[in-house]
Amino acid sequence: MSESGGTGNPGEWIRSVVVVGLGVMGGSVAKAVARRAPGVPVFGVEPGAESARAAARDGVRLVGDLGECSLEGGVVVFAAPLDQTVALVRETAAVWSEAALATDVASLKVPVLAAVGRGEVFVGAHPMCGSERSGYGAARADLFEGVDVWLCPGDGGGGADGTGEAGAESAADRASAFWKLLGARPRTIAADRHDRLMAWASHLPQLLANALAAALDEAGLGRDMLGPGGTDMTRLAGSSPEVWSPLLKAAATEDARALRSAEARIATIRRALEAGDITSIEGIMTRGNRWTAAKA
Repeated sequence: MSESGGTGNPGEWIRSVVVVGLGVMGGSVAKAVARRAPGVPVFGVEPGAESARAAARDGVRLVGDLGECSLEGGVVVFAAPLDQTVALVRETAAVWSEAALATDVASLKVPVLAAVGRGEVFVGAHPMCGSERSGYGAARADLFEGVDVWLCPGDGGGGADGTGEAGAESAADRASAFWKLLGARPRTIAADRHDRLMAWASHLPQLLANALAAALDEAGLGRDMLGPGGTDMTRLAGSSPEVWSPLLKAAATEDARALRSAEARIATIRRALEAGDITSIEGIMTRGNRWTAAKA
C-alpha cells in the first residue's frame, strides 16, 4: 500500500465529468465536483426518475448513455452496484476508453478490473465512505472530504504505485488528482489485497450488524429502545440488500472466513458466561480496549 501522488491542478485537464449512477455515491461525486470545480460541466446517466429529477435541479446535465457525451479530456465515474458496474464497464469500453480517466466506486476491485481488461485509462477506486440511506437525496458534497480512497490501477493504468507507465500523465496519477479534488486521500493497493481487506474491514461489520438487528428483532426490541451504542452498532443494518448481494456473492469465501473468526470469539464469550467465567470475558474486553486505543 502506498500514498498516491497527483498531477497538480486537475482543472488543467478535466473538461467534463460523467457520472453513471446518481445514487448516494454518484450523486456525491456530482455534488462535490459542482462545489470544488464549478466550471467543470457534470453529466449524469440515471434510470431512476426521482434521482434524475433531483440531480437535474442541481445542474447535472442528464444523458441517456455514455455515447451521448464527448469524453475527450473527460472523467467517467461508474457509481452503480458491483454487478451493474462490471456489466457497464465491459459493455461501454469502446466509449469510456476515449476519456482522460475512467474510475468507479465499487467496494470490490478484482471483478471490476477483470471486466476492464487492459483499459489504459481505467483506475479502480473505492472511497471508504457511504451511507445506509440510498438515492440522490442522501448524497452530500462533502462525503469524500478527509476519507481514504483506495486506488487499484489495472493492467494499463500504472504510475502512482510504481507499476506500469510512470509520469504525470499516467492514469493512476490522474485518478489520484481527481479524488484529491473531491477532498479524499488517495492510497494505492493491489486489487486482490484490497478485496481481502474489505472482507474484514467492511463486509464483516455489515454482516454482524445484520445479525445483531435480526436478534434484537426476534427478541421484540425496536431500534427506538436502543441506547447510543446499540444504535451505532445497528446503523449498517439499514443498508440496501440490492447493493450488498453482489458484493457478498463475489467475496463469499473470504467473508465466510471472517465470520468464522467472529463466531469463534462470540462462542468463547457465550461459554464463559454460561460457566460464570467473567475473568475470561474481561480478557477479551481488555484486548478490544488495546485495539481501539492503538487505532485511535
